[in-house]
Amino acid sequence: MADSAVLAEAVETLARDRALPEPVMILEAGCGSTSHQEWPFEAVITGIDVDPEQLEHNKRITKKILGDLQSYELPPNEFDIIVCVDVLEHLPFPERALANMTRGLKPGGYLLLAGPEPYSYKGFVARYTPHRMRHFIYTLLTGKSHTVLLQDGIHKTFFPTYLKPTCSLNRMRETAERSNLNILFCKAYDTHSSTLHPRYKPLIGVAHGLARWIQSATSGRINLLLADFVLVLKKQELAGQSEHNAC
Repeated sequence: MADSAVLAEAVETLARDRALPEPVMILEAGCGSTSHQEWPFEAVITGIDVDPEQLEHNKRITKKILGDLQSYELPPNEFDIIVCVDVLEHLPFPERALANMTRGLKPGGYLLLAGPEPYSYKGFVARYTPHRMRHFIYTLLTGKSHTVLLQDGIHKTFFPTYLKPTCSLNRMRETAERSNLNILFCKAYDTHSSTLHPRYKPLIGVAHGLARWIQSATSGRINLLLADFVLVLKKQELAGQSEHNAC
C-alpha cells in the first residue's frame, strides 16, 4: 500500500496552487469501500469503482459511479484533481485508464498516482505469486495475520495483480510527456523492508547488495529496492505549454 506520509507530501505540493477553485472537484479512481486521504480544502468527491458492494459501503464520497475505469468514459475536463492510489497495477489495460483520467482532468488539473514499481522486489513478488497464496506469504514474511488489514467489514486486502509495464515509473514519465502532463512531484521509496519478521532481517543486507549490483548493471534503470512511488502530474492549460518537471 502507498505510504501515507509520502501521499500527504504530494497533497501538500498540489495544495499550494492558489488557483484551485472552491470547492475542489475530486475524483477518486478505484475508490473502494473507503478513503483515508485527507484534503486540506473544501472538496466535492466523486468515486468510481467496478465493485458495487464496495462502492455502496463508501460513505466518504458525494457522488458514486459504478464503472470500469478502463472503459467507463469520464466526462471531459470535469475534475480539478483525480487521485488513483494502488489501482493501476490491478488493471489489465492501465493505459486505457490513464488516458481516460487525463481526458477527465480540467486544464491545469492534477493527477495523483501511487502504486508499486513493477521492476522492484515487491513488483516481482506481486506479479508472480498466485493470488490465493497472498495472505499466506504476507503472514510468513511479516509475522502478522492478514486479518489485521481488514477494514470496514468488506475491505479486500489483496486483488488480482497484473502490474503491466505501463505501471512503471519510467513508463509513467514517458506517458506524461506524450499526454501534455508536467511532473510536479515524484518520489520512489521502500517502506516494506522494515516490516519484515525479525528472522529475515539478516537477509536484507544481501538483498541490498544484489539490488545495487543490478542498478549498476542497468545504468540505474532498475532499482529493486524502490518498491513504490507517488507521482503528481499537472495537465497543461494550453497545448505545448511546458513547466519544469520534478523528476
